[in-house]
Amino acid sequence: MKIALFLNKDIHANIAYNLLKPELLKHDVRIYYTDQVGKASGKPEALQNLEYQEKERFFEEVAQTYASHEFEFLNEKFKSFPLQKAPKVNDSTFIALMKDFGPDLFISIRFGKIFKDEIISVPKHGLLNLHSGILPDYRGIMATLHALIDQKNEIGCTLHSISDAGIDTGEIINKSSLKTKTDKSLLWHICHVYPAGILQMIEAIQQLEHQVIVQKKTQNLTEGRYFSTPTTQDFLNLKESGFEVFTEADYQAILKAFIAD
Repeated sequence: MKIALFLNKDIHANIAYNLLKPELLKHDVRIYYTDQVGKASGKPEALQNLEYQEKERFFEEVAQTYASHEFEFLNEKFKSFPLQKAPKVNDSTFIALMKDFGPDLFISIRFGKIFKDEIISVPKHGLLNLHSGILPDYRGIMATLHALIDQKNEIGCTLHSISDAGIDTGEIINKSSLKTKTDKSLLWHICHVYPAGILQMIEAIQQLEHQVIVQKKTQNLTEGRYFSTPTTQDFLNLKESGFEVFTEADYQAILKAFIAD
């Protein structure tokens, strides 16, 4: 199949890509990335520090340290597929480019732009999004943060379709769960919700390739909540719920689990 993959350039999406890569290698793929989600300014200090660990540190320090490993970083050395920073995805120029490509499927993982009707209609099999939260309970930005604040015993991912510009409102294909660990940080939990979700994404891709109908369920949008960019108070609430935003031990454990041989 012809697939356009839309990612955010951070540690989580990069890990998700590497988990998805064996399946992607069977297809004709183009990758487009953003480098932020939400507004670039006005973010609380705790969120800025988290994003440093997810982005600058990962693509500078970590990418250099592990350059010889099989893990493929979304940087200038990336070789497996065409990779470029995403333009305005709803502009007529990009829509025409995608129509010329003739994609069977769009995939979105942590992508920082909102798709509108015209671009959504381009791929034959539509647009699938892997959301790092359980829907419909946690829509929007940083669902894992809010699930930990609520002291949920389980967090997870939701694989769903996108049929309009609504945020995390599409039909649900599947959900996966992860038991929370009170001795692990927010960063650790975000990274670890993706592996099970990627397995469900691979299953959906294979079903579409073999013309098997992917079963979907409409969300009850009267349930759950929508969250925008987290505030300083959200991070204080996280601390009160017993979770750190980031620890060095967790960072090294993430590298060992997903990158190091």
